[in-house]
Amino acid sequence: MEKQHQTLLITGATGFIGSYFVDRAKDTFNIYAISRRRPKNNEFFTNPNIQWLQADIADAKSLEQALLKIDPQYTVEYVIHLAGFYDFNYDNNPEYERTNVSGTKNVLEQCKALNIKRFIFASSVAACNFPRKDGRRITETTPADAPFAYAETKKKGEQMTREYAQFYKTTVVRFAAAFSDWCEYGPLYVFLTTWLTRNWKARILGGKGNSAIPYLHVNCLVNLLLEVVDKSDALPDFDTYIASSSTSASHQELYNLSTHFFFGESRNPFHMPKWIATLGVLSMDLLGRVTGKRPFERPWMMQYVDKQMLVDNSYTREVLNWQPTRRYVIQRRLLFLIEHMKSYPYEWQKRNHLALKQSRVSPNFLIYEALDRLGAGIIEKCVEHLLNPDNFESFTTYHSTNRSILKKDTATLYQFLSVAVRAKDRMGIIQYAREIARIRAEQNFKPQEVIDAISSIGKIINEELIKEESLKGMQQEIYDEINLTFQLVRDEIEGVFESILRTKTSRAHFVLKRKSTT
Repeated sequence: MEKQHQTLLITGATGFIGSYFVDRAKDTFNIYAISRRRPKNNEFFTNPNIQWLQADIADAKSLEQALLKIDPQYTVEYVIHLAGFYDFNYDNNPEYERTNVSGTKNVLEQCKALNIKRFIFASSVAACNFPRKDGRRITETTPADAPFAYAETKKKGEQMTREYAQFYKTTVVRFAAAFSDWCEYGPLYVFLTTWLTRNWKARILGGKGNSAIPYLHVNCLVNLLLEVVDKSDALPDFDTYIASSSTSASHQELYNLSTHFFFGESRNPFHMPKWIATLGVLSMDLLGRVTGKRPFERPWMMQYVDKQMLVDNSYTREVLNWQPTRRYVIQRRLLFLIEHMKSYPYEWQKRNHLALKQSRVSPNFLIYEALDRLGAGIIEKCVEHLLNPDNFESFTTYHSTNRSILKKDTATLYQFLSVAVRAKDRMGIIQYAREIARIRAEQNFKPQEVIDAISSIGKIINEELIKEESLKGMQQEIYDEINLTFQLVRDEIEGVFESILRTKTSRAHFVLKRKSTT
C-alpha cells in the first residue's frame, strides 16, 4: 500500500455498488475490502492498494478477527458500510435483522477501536414511505417510515449511525435505485427483459403506467460517496444526504424509450386496470408457490401501482457541491443498457442474474461460510478419528501414515469440498477423488479402508454443520451439499480401485497365459 494515500474500509466490497466503488478508488486510496464472498475479480489480489478481508459482519467474532489483519501502520480514516440484505419477497426474513441490524451494530462497534474520521452508512430512499399527496417530495429530513422489513432495518441502521456520532463523525446516504450501463438493478432488468420480448406480458403496464421512482447511475453514486470523504472535515458530525436524480422515471416513460431504442419505434402498451393486475399477480404468485417457481411480480408490489416517489435533494447538492452527470440520467443512459443487452447477451444475463440473486443469501453459501469458519477444528477432528487407537482395525494403513501428511491430505479434501459447495460444482472434488484413489492404491491401501475413511470424514463434517446455529433448520440442504458430494467421492474412489484391480487381473492373466504358451 502507498503510505501517502488515505485508507478506507469498505463492507460489501464485492457487491454491485461496492465493486464499482473499489474499482474507482483503488488508485487513490488504500482499501481494506470486506466481503463474505471470495472476490472473482483479480484486482482484489493483484492491486497493491487493495487488501481483501473475508468476514461475515453479522458474526462479531468473524468481523473482529478480520479487522485484526489491518496493518497498524495504516490508520483507517473512513468506513463505508455498503453491506446489506434485500429480498424482493417482501417477507420478514430473519436475515434482515441479522445482517442489516446486528451486522451494522457490529461494524459500528468495531469502528470505535479503529479511531476513524467518519463512518458512512448506506441507506435507501425506499426506506421512506411514498408521499401520500401528489407533488410531495422526499427530502433529507423525511423519516424512514416505510412499512416493510427492509425499511424498518434501514431505519434502525440510521438511528444507530446517529447514536454513534458521539464516538466519531457519521453520515447517512440514502440511495435511489442504482443502475449501471449493464442495468444490474433487479426490477429494471425484469422490465426490460419483459417489454423487449415476445412474451405475452410484453405490452402490459399495470394501472396507467404512472408508477415512478428515482434512479441514479452507479458512477454518480460513487462520485457522491467520494465527495463525502473529500469534504469530511467541513461536514457536520452527523448528517443525512440523498444520492438521487431530481426526477423520477415512470414505467410509461421507460417503456416508450426502451421499445423505441430496441425496435426502432415506440410500441403502444396495454394499460391493465389495477384491480385486474392485482388479481393476475395474486393468481400467478399462488401458482408459483405450488410449482416452486414464483414470478418476480409479487402481490405487495400492487400497492405501489401508479404511485410516484419524488425526491428533493437540493440540500445534498448544495452541501456536497454534487449533482448527477447529465449524460448518466436513466432516460439517456437507457440506450447504453439496450446496446449491451443486444450486443453482449451472455454478459448481460450473467451480470443481472447476479444482481437479482445477491440480495438473497443462498443455502450453499451459508454452508460454505460455516465450512470456512469451522475448517481447522473439523480437519483436526477427522485426523483424530482416523488415528484413534480404537479405530486401528478399520484404518490400519492410515496409522502408518505420517500425521502431518494425513492432516494435509484431509485439509485438501476439505478445501475441494468447500469449493464444490460455494460454486455448486462438484467436478473438482470428483477429479481429486480419482487422484487420491490412485495414490492410495499405490500406497497399498485397501479399497474399503479408503472408502470407510471418506465416509467417516463426511459424517463428521455433517454432524458439525448440523450443530451450527446459523444453519438451524437446514438439515436437508446440508445433506444435499455434503452427503451427496461424499457419495459421489466414494463411488469415484471405488470405481478407480475396481479399474486398477481389473487392470492387474488382466495383466496377471496375460502373464500366466504367456507362460503356459511358452
